[in-house]
Parts: sequence; C-alpha cells; structure tokens
Amino acid sequence: MDAEFDIYRKKPEEQVGYRQTFRVLLKPGMTLLEVFHYIHEHLDSTFAYRYSCRGAICGSCAVRINGVAGLACKTQVESLAAKGDILVDPIGNLQPIRDLVVDLDPFWQAYREIIPYIKRESETYDEIFQSGLDAQHLDQMIRAITCIKCGACFSDCDKRAKAESFVGPAAAAALYKYYFDSRDGALEERIKIASDPDSGVVVCDAFAACLKVCPKDVRPLKAVNQIRQDLKTRQES
Repeated sequence: MDAEFDIYRKKPEEQVGYRQTFRVLLKPGMTLLEVFHYIHEHLDSTFAYRYSCRGAICGSCAVRINGVAGLACKTQVESLAAKGDILVDPIGNLQPIRDLVVDLDPFWQAYREIIPYIKRESETYDEIFQSGLDAQHLDQMIRAITCIKCGACFSDCDKRAKAESFVGPAAAAALYKYYFDSRDGALEERIKIASDPDSGVVVCDAFAACLKVCPKDVRPLKAVNQIRQDLKTRQES
C-alpha cells in the first residue's frame, strides 16, 4: 500500500517553512518514525527529525499528525493512510528550527519555573519520617506522574497558545507532585507559583487537550484541579 506524507519543511536560515510530499510504500506494522527513517535514508538525506528510544519512552519523536500531537514511534500509519494523505508538522507552541525539529527551550524553561525537585530548609541527609497516609499519597502521585516530557500536551495546549507566560500542562503535572509531597519544604513558594495570575495553574482554561494527546495518560488537568482545590481550601480557612 502506497501512502503520501505531506510534511512541513524548514531550513534554519529561512524564516518561513514550506511543505513537501513524499510517497512511501508501507509495510505491515510500519510506524510513522519508520517512515521518517525511510525518507531520510532513501528519499532525502537532509530531512531532519528527532528520535531516540523508538519505544515511547523518551518522548523525543513527538510531532503533530493530522493536526494532533503524538509520538511518531507509537503511531501506526496504515490505518491513517487508508483515510487519505497524512499531514505531519512540528509540535505546536514551539519554534521550528529545521523541519520537524523545534526549539524546546520554552518548554524546559516552564518546567524549571515550578522547581522540579524536593527543596528542604536543611541540606542534611537525616531520615525523613512520613505517616502512612503521607506515604500512600506519595505512592499515588508517583504512579500518576509518568510524564516523559515529550511536549505533546504543551504543543496542543490552547491556553499556552494564547498566553506564553502559562507554564503549561507538563509543568503543572510536575508541580502537583512536589506541591503535595510531605518531604518538601517549599510549600509556600509552590503556592505562590501555582497561584500566579499570569503563569500559574490557576489560569488554565481546562480545554482538556492535554488529556487527549498525552501518550502516558498523565492527566495534567487532574493535577491542576487538585492544586486549585487546595488553593481554594486555604483561602477559605
């Protein structure tokens, strides 16, 4: 079965990109990432894209497929090709550098803003004792936060598209983990980050695009809502 891939192309020295169509003979079980490899090896060696693990673990191959963010290594192309041409673009809300490779600095900057590590008043390595409830809550958070930092949610976040100051879904999900971690000593700082009227989780519009595109079912909106509920409870107390 032949399939046509309408792919966004851009050279680093050019401001405006263009589109190029590649026709590829599909093999059973072929993924979009394998199509990228075929194009690079047989049709155009200048074609640029990111990938690493090939197993939906690293998240580096995220692109937009027919307008929706997803992992190229996880996307089967045969069913898509049966519906027509396959449109491939760089993930959204980030500036393309070359072809499907984007500048991830804004994504990582947003992630750094939420202080993605446990912060303690003391730097000693004494044991930290937790109640059974604290440990249970922490275990639930660790299982929930399986984010691979692919940027799919960041790409399709409508709020981030309108407000570049918003930290975005991935950072909000990470904030949730540290916000409710009883071992952390920076809760007041995290409350300030979460409630910031420009960048904090309080400005999320709850469009829920992040739920639809996340390859690991992280559910950033659930994290946002739990932080919001805690902020509301604190205000009312």
